Amino acid sequence: ELMRHLPGTSLPGVMKLAGLVTNSPAVGGLATLRAATDPQVQGGQYYGPSGFNEMIGHPVLVDSNAKSHDTAVQQRLWTVSEELTGVKYGI
Repeated sequence: ELMRHLPGTSLPGVMKLAGLVTNSPAVGGLATLRAATDPQVQGGQYYGPSGFNEMIGHPVLVDSNAKSHDTAVQQRLWTVSEELTGVKYGI
């Protein structure tokens, strides 16, 4: 959805090329929807696009990025999220 607001996306062909490596907003939301509603999903599983470089396509079970298993990165994300939202969780 952000593509239509980027400078230069009105140039001929830019949106056509972008369509080769990006999902529509509707398809882009399917991975989150599937992870939240599919009764077969188990905790810790990751769903992402099934196509080229996991950038486009309908959601399938995929391996998560190595950084998602890095505890220092996890802690930094948690800390920054609490700072930006002003919400603290006692976990």
